[in-house]
Amino acid sequence: MKIAVIDQHPVLRSGMRIFLRDHFQNLTMIQTSCMQTFGKCDNQHTFDIIIIGMTEEADGIDNVALKRIMNDYPQSSFVVYAGKLQHDLANSLLDEGVSGYLLKTNHPDELVTCIKTVINGDKYLCKEVQSTANVYSA
Repeated sequence: MKIAVIDQHPVLRSGMRIFLRDHFQNLTMIQTSCMQTFGKCDNQHTFDIIIIGMTEEADGIDNVALKRIMNDYPQSSFVVYAGKLQHDLANSLLDEGVSGYLLKTNHPDELVTCIKTVINGDKYLCKEVQSTANVYSA
């Protein structure tokens, strides 16, 4: 399995790599700090999953950069790993083609569940987004 991790925090990227290697055999990962430089890192390879981290300060995502990466890697599944719950953004990202959305505050095992779900071709929303959806729809 090939995974790319895009997140500005190097400790988070390194920890994710170590954690995921314990859960997936034959894992190859690349890491970069931002979506704008991602294409320059490794445009010769394909990825099964591209994980995009968002900081707690971010109120949104760079849609232009996201669309560019999605166009450059059409066979990849995309997961957003957000620093804070943004219900509307999560649903919007799923509508735009992102396959998974979870929070950095979720248990690490939820990341494994998300990856397995997305690899199987299904969408994944963390429980916090799902429970907020129930509140909004009531």
